[in-house]
Amino acid sequence: MIFPPPAPPAHDWLRFAGIHKRFGAFRALDGIDLGIRKGEFVCLLGPSGCGKTTLLRILAGLEKHDAGSLSLGGRDIGHLPAGRRDYGIVFQSYALFPNLDVAANIAYGLRTGRMEKARRVSALLDLVGLPGAERKYPAQLSGGQQQRVALARALATSPSLLLLDEPLSALDAQVREHLRRELRLLQQKLGVTTLMVTHDQEEALALADTIAVMRAGRIEQVGTPEQIYREPASRFVADFVGHANWLPLQVDAQGVCRIAGAMAISLPAGSVPTGPASVFCRPEDVRVAPSWQSGDNTLLALVERVDFLGGLRRASLSLCGAGDLRLLADVSPNDAGFAALVPGQRVPVFLPADRLRVFAEPSA
Repeated sequence: MIFPPPAPPAHDWLRFAGIHKRFGAFRALDGIDLGIRKGEFVCLLGPSGCGKTTLLRILAGLEKHDAGSLSLGGRDIGHLPAGRRDYGIVFQSYALFPNLDVAANIAYGLRTGRMEKARRVSALLDLVGLPGAERKYPAQLSGGQQQRVALARALATSPSLLLLDEPLSALDAQVREHLRRELRLLQQKLGVTTLMVTHDQEEALALADTIAVMRAGRIEQVGTPEQIYREPASRFVADFVGHANWLPLQVDAQGVCRIAGAMAISLPAGSVPTGPASVFCRPEDVRVAPSWQSGDNTLLALVERVDFLGGLRRASLSLCGAGDLRLLADVSPNDAGFAALVPGQRVPVFLPADRLRVFAEPSA
Protein backbone atom coordinates (compact mmCIF):
# COMPACT_ATOMS: atom_id res chain seq x y z
CA MET A 1 0.00 0.00 0.00
CA ILE A 2 1.36 3.43 -0.96
CA PHE A 3 0.65 6.44 1.26
CA PRO A 4 1.02 10.09 0.28
CA PRO A 5 4.14 11.76 1.67
CA PRO A 6 3.86 14.32 4.49
CA ALA A 7 3.35 17.94 3.46
CA PRO A 8 6.59 19.73 2.52
CA PRO A 9 8.29 22.05 5.03
CA ALA A 10 7.03 25.11 3.09
CA HIS A 11 3.58 24.42 4.56
CA ASP A 12 4.86 24.39 8.14
CA TRP A 13 3.33 26.95 10.49
CA LEU A 14 5.17 25.74 13.58
CA ARG A 15 8.76 24.60 13.12
CA PHE A 16 11.33 22.94 15.38
CA ALA A 17 14.77 23.01 13.74
CA GLY A 18 17.77 21.23 15.24
CA ILE A 19 16.55 21.40 18.84
CA HIS A 20 19.07 20.11 21.39
CA LYS A 21 18.71 19.89 25.15
CA ARG A 22 20.89 18.41 27.88
CA PHE A 23 20.34 18.00 31.59
CA GLY A 24 23.89 17.58 32.86
CA ALA A 25 25.31 14.52 31.12
CA PHE A 26 21.86 13.35 29.98
CA ARG A 27 20.94 14.20 26.38
CA ALA A 28 17.20 14.79 26.44
CA LEU A 29 16.83 16.05 22.86
CA ASP A 30 19.27 15.35 20.06
CA GLY A 31 18.58 17.46 16.98
CA ILE A 32 14.77 17.54 16.73
CA ASP A 33 13.40 18.65 13.35
CA LEU A 34 9.61 18.77 13.11
CA GLY A 35 7.14 20.84 11.12
CA ILE A 36 3.46 21.30 11.97
CA ARG A 37 0.83 22.80 9.69
CA LYS A 38 -1.77 25.30 10.85
CA GLY A 39 -4.87 23.57 12.20
CA GLU A 40 -3.11 20.21 12.48
CA PHE A 41 -3.42 17.83 15.45
CA VAL A 42 0.01 16.34 16.12
CA CYS A 43 0.86 13.74 18.79
CA LEU A 44 4.35 13.26 20.20
CA LEU A 45 4.31 9.54 21.00
CA GLY A 46 6.98 7.59 22.83
CA PRO A 47 7.99 5.82 26.04
CA SER A 48 8.84 7.61 29.27
CA GLY A 49 12.12 9.49 29.06
CA CYS A 50 12.14 9.84 25.27
CA GLY A 51 12.07 13.67 25.41
CA LYS A 52 8.49 14.38 24.30
CA THR A 53 7.51 16.41 27.39
CA THR A 54 10.81 18.30 27.27
CA LEU A 55 10.06 19.31 23.68
CA LEU A 56 6.57 20.50 24.67
CA ARG A 57 7.99 22.52 27.57
CA ILE A 58 10.53 24.14 25.25
CA LEU A 59 7.72 25.16 22.92
CA ALA A 60 5.79 26.54 25.91
CA GLY A 61 8.79 28.56 27.08
CA LEU A 62 8.95 26.60 30.34
CA GLU A 63 12.32 25.11 29.40
CA LYS A 64 15.24 26.65 27.51
CA HIS A 65 16.77 24.73 24.60
CA ASP A 66 20.56 24.58 24.22
CA ALA A 67 20.67 24.83 20.43
CA GLY A 68 18.36 25.07 17.44
CA SER A 69 15.47 27.36 16.54
CA LEU A 70 11.74 27.51 17.09
CA SER A 71 9.39 29.48 14.85
CA LEU A 72 5.64 30.09 14.79
CA GLY A 73 4.00 31.63 11.73
CA GLY A 74 7.41 32.55 10.36
CA ARG A 75 8.42 34.37 13.56
CA ASP A 76 11.24 33.22 15.83
CA ILE A 77 9.69 32.58 19.25
CA GLY A 78 12.58 30.68 20.81
CA HIS A 79 13.63 33.61 22.99
CA LEU A 80 10.18 34.96 23.86
CA PRO A 81 8.89 34.56 27.43
CA ALA A 82 6.08 32.02 27.93
CA GLY A 83 3.44 34.75 28.26
CA ARG A 84 4.08 36.03 24.73
CA ARG A 85 3.86 32.74 22.85
CA ASP A 86 0.06 32.66 22.38
CA TYR A 87 -0.80 29.17 23.57
CA GLY A 88 -3.14 27.43 25.96
CA ILE A 89 -1.91 24.41 27.89
CA VAL A 90 -3.61 21.48 29.64
CA PHE A 91 -1.67 19.30 32.06
CA GLN A 92 -2.22 15.73 33.19
CA SER A 93 -2.93 16.93 36.75
CA TYR A 94 -5.57 19.51 35.64
CA ALA A 95 -3.72 22.24 37.65
CA LEU A 96 -6.95 24.00 38.64
CA PHE A 97 -6.97 26.46 41.53
CA PRO A 98 -8.86 24.63 44.32
CA ASN A 99 -9.88 27.86 46.06
CA LEU A 100 -11.49 29.33 42.92
CA ASP A 101 -14.80 28.26 41.43
CA VAL A 102 -15.09 27.03 37.84
CA ALA A 103 -15.87 30.48 36.43
CA ALA A 104 -12.86 32.06 38.13
CA ASN A 105 -10.58 29.24 37.00
CA ILE A 106 -11.62 29.62 33.37
CA ALA A 107 -11.51 33.45 33.44
CA TYR A 108 -8.13 33.57 35.18
CA GLY A 109 -6.19 34.66 32.08
CA LEU A 110 -8.84 36.98 30.64
CA ARG A 111 -8.28 40.73 30.73
CA THR A 112 -11.79 41.92 29.91
CA GLY A 113 -14.71 43.38 31.83
CA ARG A 114 -16.89 41.39 34.19
CA MET A 115 -19.81 40.98 31.78
CA GLU A 116 -17.56 39.92 28.91
CA LYS A 117 -15.80 37.42 31.18
CA ALA A 118 -19.14 35.93 32.21
CA ARG A 119 -20.25 35.60 28.58
CA ARG A 120 -16.95 33.98 27.59
CA VAL A 121 -17.04 31.54 30.52
CA SER A 122 -20.63 30.54 29.74
CA ALA A 123 -19.80 29.98 26.06
CA LEU A 124 -16.76 27.86 26.92
CA LEU A 125 -18.69 25.73 29.41
CA ASP A 126 -21.30 25.07 26.73
CA LEU A 127 -18.48 24.18 24.34
CA VAL A 128 -16.93 21.58 26.67
CA GLY A 129 -20.27 20.16 27.80
CA LEU A 130 -20.53 21.66 31.31
CA PRO A 131 -23.28 24.29 31.07
CA GLY A 132 -24.25 25.86 34.37
CA ALA A 133 -21.15 24.70 36.30
CA GLU A 134 -19.83 28.23 36.93
CA ARG A 135 -20.24 28.22 40.72
CA LYS A 136 -18.92 24.75 41.43
CA TYR A 137 -15.45 24.17 42.85
CA PRO A 138 -12.90 21.66 41.50
CA ALA A 139 -13.42 19.33 44.49
CA GLN A 140 -17.09 19.02 43.52
CA LEU A 141 -16.24 17.77 40.02
CA SER A 142 -15.21 14.36 38.71
CA GLY A 143 -11.82 13.91 37.06
CA GLY A 144 -13.33 14.12 33.59
CA GLN A 145 -15.23 17.30 34.50
CA GLN A 146 -12.09 18.88 35.94
CA GLN A 147 -10.23 18.14 32.73
CA ARG A 148 -13.02 19.79 30.74
CA VAL A 149 -12.63 22.90 32.89
CA ALA A 150 -8.87 22.83 32.34
CA LEU A 151 -9.49 22.61 28.59
CA ALA A 152 -11.95 25.52 28.72
CA ARG A 153 -9.38 27.60 30.60
CA ALA A 154 -6.72 26.78 27.99
CA LEU A 155 -9.08 27.96 25.23
CA ALA A 156 -10.33 31.07 27.06
CA THR A 157 -7.96 33.54 25.37
CA SER A 158 -8.54 31.98 21.89
CA PRO A 159 -4.89 30.92 21.55
CA SER A 160 -3.42 30.02 18.18
CA LEU A 161 -1.81 26.92 19.69
CA LEU A 162 -3.12 24.30 22.14
CA LEU A 163 -0.60 22.21 24.09
CA LEU A 164 -1.73 19.00 25.81
CA ASP A 165 0.59 17.16 28.21
CA GLU A 166 -0.87 13.65 28.74
CA PRO A 167 -4.26 15.27 29.44
CA LEU A 168 -6.29 12.05 29.63
CA SER A 169 -3.92 9.64 31.36
CA ALA A 170 -5.30 10.24 34.87
CA LEU A 171 -8.85 9.30 33.85
CA ASP A 172 -10.46 5.88 33.90
CA ALA A 173 -10.78 4.02 30.60
CA GLN A 174 -14.43 4.78 29.82
CA VAL A 175 -14.16 8.50 30.61
CA ARG A 176 -10.87 8.70 28.73
CA GLU A 177 -12.38 7.21 25.57
CA HIS A 178 -15.41 9.50 25.73
CA LEU A 179 -13.34 12.63 26.34
CA ARG A 180 -10.94 11.60 23.58
CA ARG A 181 -13.76 11.69 21.02
CA GLU A 182 -15.01 15.02 22.32
CA LEU A 183 -11.52 16.52 22.29
CA ARG A 184 -11.02 15.57 18.64
CA LEU A 185 -14.41 16.99 17.62
CA LEU A 186 -13.71 20.19 19.54
CA GLN A 187 -10.28 20.60 17.95
CA GLN A 188 -11.73 20.12 14.48
CA LYS A 189 -14.56 22.56 15.19
CA LEU A 190 -12.20 25.29 16.43
CA GLY A 191 -9.40 24.54 13.96
CA VAL A 192 -6.79 25.24 16.64
CA THR A 193 -3.31 23.83 15.99
CA THR A 194 -2.71 21.21 18.68
CA LEU A 195 0.41 19.45 19.95
CA MET A 196 -0.21 16.61 22.37
CA VAL A 197 2.23 14.49 24.36
CA THR A 198 1.21 10.89 25.05
CA HIS A 199 2.70 7.47 25.66
CA ASP A 200 -0.65 5.84 24.78
CA GLN A 201 -0.45 4.53 21.22
CA GLU A 202 -4.21 3.96 20.97
CA GLU A 203 -4.80 7.57 21.95
CA ALA A 204 -2.34 8.85 19.35
CA LEU A 205 -3.80 6.67 16.59
CA ALA A 206 -7.34 7.82 17.40
CA LEU A 207 -6.68 11.55 17.76
CA ALA A 208 -3.82 12.66 15.56
CA ASP A 209 -3.59 13.90 12.02
CA THR A 210 0.14 13.31 12.33
CA ILE A 211 2.19 11.27 14.81
CA ALA A 212 5.85 11.86 15.62
CA VAL A 213 7.27 8.74 17.31
CA MET A 214 10.18 9.60 19.62
CA ARG A 215 12.92 7.51 21.12
CA ALA A 216 15.93 8.56 23.21
CA GLY A 217 15.67 12.24 22.29
CA ARG A 218 15.20 11.70 18.56
CA ILE A 219 12.28 11.36 16.17
CA GLU A 220 12.10 7.86 14.72
CA GLN A 221 9.25 8.50 12.27
CA VAL A 222 6.70 11.15 11.34
CA GLY A 223 3.54 10.18 9.48
CA THR A 224 -0.21 9.73 9.53
CA PRO A 225 -1.59 7.18 12.01
CA GLU A 226 -2.03 4.68 9.17
CA GLN A 227 1.54 5.22 7.95
CA ILE A 228 2.93 4.75 11.44
CA TYR A 229 0.92 1.59 11.99
CA ARG A 230 1.12 0.03 8.53
CA GLU A 231 4.49 1.29 7.30
CA PRO A 232 6.77 1.50 10.37
CA ALA A 233 10.15 2.92 9.42
CA SER A 234 12.13 1.07 12.10
CA ARG A 235 11.98 -1.96 14.35
CA PHE A 236 11.34 0.34 17.31
CA VAL A 237 8.25 1.91 15.71
CA ALA A 238 6.97 -1.49 14.58
CA ASP A 239 7.33 -2.87 18.10
CA PHE A 240 6.15 0.19 20.03
CA VAL A 241 2.97 0.90 18.03
CA GLY A 242 0.51 -1.97 18.12
CA HIS A 243 1.18 -5.68 18.52
CA ALA A 244 3.86 -7.29 16.38
CA ASN A 245 4.88 -10.75 15.17
CA TRP A 246 8.59 -11.32 14.52
CA LEU A 247 9.95 -14.35 12.66
CA PRO A 248 13.67 -14.93 12.04
CA LEU A 249 14.53 -14.93 8.33
CA GLN A 250 17.40 -16.58 6.49
CA VAL A 251 18.29 -16.72 2.81
CA ASP A 252 19.72 -20.06 1.65
CA ALA A 253 22.41 -20.66 -0.99
CA GLN A 254 19.76 -20.73 -3.73
CA GLY A 255 18.39 -17.35 -2.66
CA VAL A 256 15.23 -18.81 -1.13
CA CYS A 257 13.93 -16.96 1.94
CA ARG A 258 13.12 -19.26 4.84
CA ILE A 259 11.64 -18.85 8.30
CA ALA A 260 13.65 -20.61 10.99
CA GLY A 261 15.85 -22.01 8.25
CA ALA A 262 13.11 -24.40 7.11
CA MET A 263 9.84 -22.97 5.80
CA ALA A 264 10.07 -21.10 2.51
CA ILE A 265 8.30 -17.77 2.39
CA SER A 266 7.56 -15.21 -0.32
CA LEU A 267 8.25 -11.56 0.43
CA PRO A 268 7.27 -8.27 -1.20
CA ALA A 269 9.42 -7.30 -4.18
CA GLY A 270 12.71 -5.77 -3.14
CA SER A 271 12.51 -7.06 0.44
CA VAL A 272 15.05 -9.91 0.27
CA PRO A 273 17.65 -9.14 2.94
CA THR A 274 21.42 -9.25 2.49
CA GLY A 275 22.09 -10.23 6.10
CA PRO A 276 20.36 -11.41 9.30
CA ALA A 277 16.78 -10.15 9.34
CA SER A 278 13.29 -10.70 10.71
CA VAL A 279 9.87 -10.75 9.11
CA PHE A 280 7.30 -8.47 10.75
CA CYS A 281 3.51 -8.69 10.49
CA ARG A 282 0.51 -7.55 12.51
CA PRO A 283 -1.76 -10.09 14.29
CA GLU A 284 -4.76 -9.06 12.17
CA ASP A 285 -2.77 -9.94 9.03
CA VAL A 286 -2.32 -13.57 10.05
CA ARG A 287 -5.13 -15.41 8.26
CA VAL A 288 -6.39 -18.62 9.84
CA ALA A 289 -7.92 -21.07 7.34
CA PRO A 290 -10.59 -23.71 8.15
CA SER A 291 -8.74 -26.40 6.18
CA TRP A 292 -5.35 -26.98 4.63
CA GLN A 293 -4.63 -25.75 1.12
CA SER A 294 -0.99 -25.77 0.10
CA GLY A 295 0.44 -22.57 -1.31
CA ASP A 296 2.97 -19.82 -0.78
CA ASN A 297 3.25 -18.54 2.77
CA THR A 298 0.86 -21.16 4.16
CA LEU A 299 2.09 -22.77 7.37
CA LEU A 300 0.70 -25.23 9.89
CA ALA A 301 0.37 -24.00 13.47
CA LEU A 302 -0.81 -25.34 16.82
CA VAL A 303 -3.39 -23.29 18.73
CA GLU A 304 -1.98 -22.86 22.22
CA ARG A 305 -4.36 -20.30 23.67
CA VAL A 306 -7.38 -18.24 22.63
CA ASP A 307 -8.32 -14.97 24.35
CA PHE A 308 -11.73 -13.37 23.92
CA LEU A 309 -11.37 -9.64 23.14
CA GLY A 310 -14.96 -8.64 22.48
CA GLY A 311 -15.23 -8.29 18.70
CA LEU A 312 -12.43 -10.75 17.99
CA ARG A 313 -10.37 -13.62 19.32
CA ARG A 314 -6.61 -13.39 19.76
CA ALA A 315 -4.97 -16.76 19.24
CA SER A 316 -1.47 -17.64 20.39
CA LEU A 317 -0.04 -20.05 17.83
CA SER A 318 3.17 -22.06 17.65
CA LEU A 319 4.50 -23.00 14.22
CA CYS A 320 4.65 -26.74 13.65
CA GLY A 321 8.24 -27.77 12.95
CA ALA A 322 9.49 -24.67 14.78
CA GLY A 323 7.90 -24.94 18.20
CA ASP A 324 9.81 -22.04 19.68
CA LEU A 325 8.34 -19.63 17.11
CA ARG A 326 5.01 -18.11 18.01
CA LEU A 327 2.45 -15.95 16.25
CA LEU A 328 -0.46 -13.87 17.45
CA ALA A 329 -3.50 -13.97 15.19
CA ASP A 330 -6.50 -11.65 15.60
CA VAL A 331 -9.56 -13.33 14.08
CA SER A 332 -13.09 -11.93 13.87
CA PRO A 333 -16.31 -14.00 13.86
CA ASN A 334 -16.65 -13.24 10.14
CA ASP A 335 -13.31 -14.87 9.26
CA ALA A 336 -13.39 -18.37 7.81
CA GLY A 337 -11.06 -19.85 10.40
CA PHE A 338 -12.82 -18.45 13.47
CA ALA A 339 -14.45 -21.73 14.51
CA ALA A 340 -11.17 -23.62 14.14
CA LEU A 341 -9.53 -21.68 16.97
CA VAL A 342 -9.64 -24.37 19.64
CA PRO A 343 -6.66 -24.91 21.96
CA GLY A 344 -4.78 -28.04 20.92
CA GLN A 345 -6.12 -27.86 17.36
CA ARG A 346 -3.75 -27.59 14.37
CA VAL A 347 -4.75 -24.94 11.88
CA PRO A 348 -3.35 -23.64 8.58
CA VAL A 349 -2.21 -20.01 8.68
CA PHE A 350 -1.51 -17.78 5.72
CA LEU A 351 0.83 -14.77 5.77
CA PRO A 352 -0.03 -12.42 2.87
CA ALA A 353 3.20 -11.27 1.23
CA ASP A 354 1.96 -7.70 0.83
CA ARG A 355 1.44 -7.47 4.59
CA LEU A 356 4.98 -8.55 5.48
CA ARG A 357 7.89 -6.25 6.14
CA VAL A 358 11.55 -7.16 6.56
CA PHE A 359 13.80 -5.50 9.13
CA ALA A 360 17.51 -6.09 9.44
CA GLU A 361 18.68 -7.49 12.74
CA PRO A 362 20.46 -4.87 14.85
CA SER A 363 24.22 -5.23 14.74
CA ALA A 364 25.83 -6.60 17.87
